[in-house]
This record gives sequence, C-alpha cells and structure tokens, in this order.
Amino acid sequence: MASMKRALAVTAAVLITAAACSSNKSSGSGGSSSSSAAGSSAVSTGSGSSGSSGSTPGVTATEIHIGGIYYKAFYGDAAVGAQARIKQLNDAGGVFGRKIVLDTMIDEGQDETADLNAAKTLVQQDHVFAVAPVMTASFAGADYLNSAKVPFFGWSIEPRWCGLEYGFGFEGNDCDETKTPLAADAGPAIAKLFPDGKFAGKTVALTAEDNQSAKVALQSFAAGAQHDGAKVVLVDTSMPTPPAVVADYTPYAEKILTSNNGGPPDLVETVNSVSDTEGLYKKLIQLGYKGIVQDFTLYDPRLAASTKGLVTEVSFAPFETASTNPAVQQMITALKAYQPNIVLSQPVAAGYWTMDLFIAMLEKVGPNLTRDSFIKVANNFTYDYHGGAGVVTFPKYKTGTIPCLSFVRSNGVTFDVPVPLTCLQTYPNPLLSK
Repeated sequence: MASMKRALAVTAAVLITAAACSSNKSSGSGGSSSSSAAGSSAVSTGSGSSGSSGSTPGVTATEIHIGGIYYKAFYGDAAVGAQARIKQLNDAGGVFGRKIVLDTMIDEGQDETADLNAAKTLVQQDHVFAVAPVMTASFAGADYLNSAKVPFFGWSIEPRWCGLEYGFGFEGNDCDETKTPLAADAGPAIAKLFPDGKFAGKTVALTAEDNQSAKVALQSFAAGAQHDGAKVVLVDTSMPTPPAVVADYTPYAEKILTSNNGGPPDLVETVNSVSDTEGLYKKLIQLGYKGIVQDFTLYDPRLAASTKGLVTEVSFAPFETASTNPAVQQMITALKAYQPNIVLSQPVAAGYWTMDLFIAMLEKVGPNLTRDSFIKVANNFTYDYHGGAGVVTFPKYKTGTIPCLSFVRSNGVTFDVPVPLTCLQTYPNPLLSK
C-alpha cells in the first residue's frame, strides 16, 4: 500500500480546531518582518529585521533568514516544531556562527492563490534565503519558488513537489502514486496488526471521500493489498468531500459491514478527513465491528479518547518510542525546551524533522553560504535521521518518498505502537501497466 502522503493531502482541506491550538513564539534569537499576502495572514516569529550579505538574499554574517508557508488550521503545530529545532541549534551557536531566524509564517488558508502570493511575498518582499517549513496540500507556490531558484523544505504531501530541483521534502518528494516505477510493500507491516501475523487471505474494505486524490490513493492501496495476497472486497468513494457535512454515517458503515459476502471485512482502511474518519469509526464500533480500522491522520493525543482501538499509519518514528529511540527523545527534549506544554502531534514532528534536514545541509555546505553552493550540496545529499525517520537521499527521493512507516493504536488515553518505524521493501508498481 502507498504511504500516508496522499491521504494527508486529501484530509488537509478540513479545519481541525484541536490541531490549531498552538501558537508561534519568538526564540529570542532573530529578526522580524510582518509580511502579508493577499488572502493570507502572516505571523511574525522573530525580533529583528531581514537582510543579506553580498549577493545572497537572507544571509548576513551572523544570521540566515527564512520564512514559512502553512495551512495553520491543519499544520499549525509544525511552526512550533520548526522553531524548537532552530532554538536547539541557535543555543549551540548556530551554523558556522550564523543563527537561523524564522521571520514569518504565512497562513495561506489552503487557498492556491494565497499560497502563490505567500511564496512571492517571502521572496520579493522579505528576501528570505529559503522557505521552510512548507506545510500545505495546496502548494501552488512550488513552481514559482523552483523557477526563482529559492530552496524550500517541508512535508511533501502532494505531487507538485515531484522532481523539483529546489524542493526538498524531509521524507522525499511526493509523486503521483499511479505513475512511480516502484511501490512500497506494506503487507509485512500490516500483517503485524493481526493476531495471527498474516495479511495474505484477509479481506479489505477501502473507503474515502469523493475526490480525485482519494480515488488515486485507493487505487494504489488496492493494488498493494492484492500484491500481498489480501482480497479487496470494497472500494467506496461515495462519501461527500468537505465542506459537505455527513449527517449520518450509518449507510457508509453498513456498506462496509456487508462488503464481505454479507459480512464484515478483516480490515477497513479509510482515507477521509479527520471528522469523517472519526464519525465513521464511531459508527462502525457502535454497529459491532470487531476488525481493524486504519487511518492516516488521527495520531494526536487530543483525539485518542474518541478513537480507542483505531490504528493510524505514521511515516516517522512515533513519540512513544522515545525510551528506545535516542533521536525521538532528543526531539521531545528540544520541543519541551521551546514550549513546555507542547502537544506531541504529527505536524510538530514534521516541522522538527523538516528543520533538521535543512540544518544538516547548511552544515555540509560550510561557511561560504550562497544559493549556488547550497543547492549543489543539497541535490547530492544523504541524511540519516538516526531512527527518527528513514534515510533520505537526493536526487533519488526527488521522485518518490522514503518507503517507511509506523503503526500506532489509540488506547483511549495515548498510543501503543504495534509496529515501530519500519522501512519497506519495494516492487515494480503494477499500476504502471494499466
């Protein structure tokens, strides 16, 4: 089955109040520019002013200025994760004497026009060295930044990142999953969710909202399940896409519960918005479903109580593995040093690992920092997150994402980890011949 990238792109269009509870704050180490773009809002996160040294925008003798673009309602916590990694670096002296300053995070409201305007604002008005973090599923500014030769970093969750010279997803660059030459074999990991440790022979129902991204995702998931010897008994994309509101999840749940020759399947995989995932899951449990339900977006302790038993795929090492994973523990330590009451969510980790990759590239470039020197290093770069995520290599992962995943299961309070971070084998993508 495919990674969670496309699933996140599908669900990111829904406003999630819980995920927007964090706020940006200054690390006390850098500049400030109160930029704004039409249809978007900018949050100043520093305390000085942007500048440049010589011909390199955003670079001075003591600072490297960057700005970010995000859909705050869904990815608001990512700014906190990024700032925590920046503070960790700056407290240690920066990169060759330069401290990173995240001047502005522009909320583009999941609007493509606002997103493009945000990218232009950061480049033409704020004169940033790079754009990071980028956290949105409407990244209309991607081609503009690439043509302007401005590096950008973030969570690549839609195909517009694919193959771009100046774009760097911290887990690689998402591409159309029906067109990539290789598919990741998630079957052995999925098998661990079952008491008998087997996926072959199991029945699978796939459900999503009625939009093209979801349909493409389910194509990939169905092909993966069939490759692993499972039987796909339902592919349903009839649920309306938000902002449409589902008044009653009963018809969708009943369709699933009778999909296996009148009975329930062994596994339900749902590619829906957070509200629809939660609503459908509750209805399935209410109607007596005893199998496994797996989603891609509800790994958040604020949602654990309402989703007990739900399994969520996560594409990096879960926070709960910190006791045996030093990279995760280091991240948590940095996050809490920046914001003691931080909620450990998926966007927080994505922001942290995005900045971790950017910093690693800066360290490899050395003190003579220009956009040219940076991009030469970045496009021939391998980075090991030491267990925090899979190893990323560019240019290899300019046309695909790292084939690694974890599974977490809500226990009603927090999460258990039935499958820690596992990097998958790949095989020729069967969808290429269709």
